[in-house]
Amino acid sequence: MEKTSGSGRICAGIDYREGRPRVCYQTEQMKEPQELPLNFEKQTGHAACLRKILSALKRYGKKEDIRAAVVLPDMSEESIRQTLKEAYEAGFQEGQLQVMGELESLVHFVMHQTNDIWQQQVWILEFGTDEVKATGIQANKRSIPIVAEAREPEYWYVGNLLEGNRDERLLQQVRERFGKNSNRVSAVFLTGTDLNTRDYKKSREEICSRRRVFLGDLLHARGACMLAGDRTEHRQYLYLSEQTLLYNVQIRSSRDGKEELCTIVRAGLNWYEARESCEVLLCSEPLLEFSFQSMLGGEPIRAGMHLPDLPERPRGTSRLLVEVYFSAPAQCEIEVADLGFGELYPSSDLCWKETFILEEQEEVSHGTGYGL
Repeated sequence: MEKTSGSGRICAGIDYREGRPRVCYQTEQMKEPQELPLNFEKQTGHAACLRKILSALKRYGKKEDIRAAVVLPDMSEESIRQTLKEAYEAGFQEGQLQVMGELESLVHFVMHQTNDIWQQQVWILEFGTDEVKATGIQANKRSIPIVAEAREPEYWYVGNLLEGNRDERLLQQVRERFGKNSNRVSAVFLTGTDLNTRDYKKSREEICSRRRVFLGDLLHARGACMLAGDRTEHRQYLYLSEQTLLYNVQIRSSRDGKEELCTIVRAGLNWYEARESCEVLLCSEPLLEFSFQSMLGGEPIRAGMHLPDLPERPRGTSRLLVEVYFSAPAQCEIEVADLGFGELYPSSDLCWKETFILEEQEEVSHGTGYGL
C-alpha cells in the first residue's frame, strides 16, 4: 500500500454487511475508488476495525480531510446510532462518517457512472453458489432533481454448476425480466462471475444483447466511497430511502419590514444527520412560528412554539438560540434557549423544548420548559 502524495479529501467506503469489513478508498488524485487491503483477523468489534481503517486512511492525508460511508445490513434506528457511537469511539469526528443500506450504496454506484449507463434500467447481478441476487435501479429523469429508485432484490435460483442446467435457468430468469423491456435495460453489472461462454453460453448472449455489461467487485463499498466524496450541493440526483429527511424546516421571520420564511434545515439528507441552529431576535409576543414543507409537495405543516415565562423586554432585545434536529424521520425536535441581550438584559437561563410529529399533514406536539 503506497502513500499518495498531495492534499485534499480522502474518501472511503466501508462495506460492513458481513463480519469483516471490505474497504475502498479514493484520493483526489485517483479517478476511481480502489480496494484498501487490510487484515482484520486480530480486530474484534466494529470500533477496533473502524480504528484500523481510520489509521490506514491517515497515511494519505490529514485526518480532518477524511470522509467515509458505512454500508450496514440493518438500518434500524438502534443500529445506526450504535454504529455512529462506535465510529466516534474509533476516532472519527462528527460529520466525517455516514451510514447507509445496501440498496442506497448500489444506487450511488450506478448514479456516479456516465449518463449513458443509467439512461434506462440498470440491473446488478450478484452471483452466489446456487442463486443470483438481482437488483434493478432506475432514474426518473423527468423530476428535478432526478429521483433514483431501487427495487427490492430478487433471488433467482439457478442451481450450482455441478447440477447442470444453470445456464438454462439463468436464461429463463433474464428473459422474464429483460425480454419484454430489452430496449429499456441500458446496462448490467455482474459480480461473482466472469460469465464465461463455457458455463453461460445462452444466458451470456441474452444479457449482452443490445446493452452494456460490466464485470465488477466491491460495488457496495465503491458506491459508499463515491457518496462520501460527493458534495451534496452539487449532486444532481436524489435517492429516497427510509432515512431520507423529507421536510424543509423553516422559521417565520422579518427582514426590511417584510415577512419571509427562513430555512433552518433542508430536506434531502439523512434524518439523523440533520442538526442546525440559528440565533433570532424576538420582535413580538413570545411565540415562534415554524413551517414544515415536504419536498414531495403538498401544503406545508405550520405550528407555533410558545415560550412561557420569558421575561418582558423591549422589542428586539430577546436574543434566542434555536436548535433543530430530528429524532426519527418524521419527528422534529426544536430547542430554544434564552440568551438575553448583553449586559442590559441578562439571560434568564430558560430553555424550551418541543417535539413535532410530521405525518400525513397532521401536527402533534409536546412541549416543556425548564431551567438550565
